[in-house]
Amino acid sequence: MRRILSLLLAALCAVFCTSAPEDDGTVIWTADSLPEVLERFGSPCTTDTPLGPALHFDGTGDGFFLNAVPVAGLEEFTLEAVFRQAGDAAFEQRFLHIGTMDRRILFETRVTPDRTWYFDAFVNLGTPEPTPENPAPQRRSAVLIDESLTHPADRWYGLALVAGPQGLVSYVDGVEQCRSDLAWTPEIPAEGLTSLGVRQNKVCWFKGEIFKIRITPRALSPEEFLHDQDVLNRP
Repeated sequence: MRRILSLLLAALCAVFCTSAPEDDGTVIWTADSLPEVLERFGSPCTTDTPLGPALHFDGTGDGFFLNAVPVAGLEEFTLEAVFRQAGDAAFEQRFLHIGTMDRRILFETRVTPDRTWYFDAFVNLGTPEPTPENPAPQRRSAVLIDESLTHPADRWYGLALVAGPQGLVSYVDGVEQCRSDLAWTPEIPAEGLTSLGVRQNKVCWFKGEIFKIRITPRALSPEEFLHDQDVLNRP
């Protein structure tokens, strides 16, 4: 009986427990563990979930500027967000912006009239300095978006962007959405910041919830992604 109870407790912990940051430099943000807040806009609040509080944004003026650029200096990484998109939000939603306006990573959605949304992951590595061999260099950026890959709103999902020298791949609930052959290089400056709930120029305010952000300093496989949304969606 004791062994059965131990196995049951282990199984429950595997489903419900939130992993602590690992020694490999993995960063995890929740409503209870945000980095230093530089600015707070509007009245973002928390909402209860079976796994703890989630940040709620009203879509009109709620947001945070955080003193953190967790991808700075990384040769590769996996950026994840467990979130819920409100179905009555504006078309353009930009809720996670890391870096600066010139060099940045953005997690965005586009919300359709039938209360579905599709993922838009944007990476801008800036424009290289001109050289004699390349006097007019082009901006190094990629837009990972496919408007045909829609998902019902008002549910929890896990978004992921895997970036490395081989390119970029975006996912929703572990299912590949788009890829780009843009090779990731650590061009995002550490002097930037991270905004939640809005793009850093304060446009496209997000309506919905964010439960967790995780930045892992390596390229994860889909089997290693967060699965909190599976619990959050249970009736």
